[in-house]
Amino acid sequence: MKNNKGNRNSEGTESVSQAAKLAVIAGAITTLGDALATIAAGLALEDEIQENESKNNDINKLQKQIDDLNYEMKQLKKMFR
Repeated sequence: MKNNKGNRNSEGTESVSQAAKLAVIAGAITTLGDALATIAAGLALEDEIQENESKNNDINKLQKQIDDLNYEMKQLKKMFR
């Protein structure tokens, strides 16, 4: 009888040990997944910043063209007066 009890305890300890190992592995995989998600979010932010800078440059170019056209219109108005 004592032998059976001893076997059960060692099997139970082995199960707990395997469960603990699996929990550690699962935690490591989860941490790796979180790290990858964080890196992906950082890359997405960098892309967004670059896109915004590009749009700002385009807007500045358009504003300069508008300013130049306004200046030319004023010059034409002066000529026709």
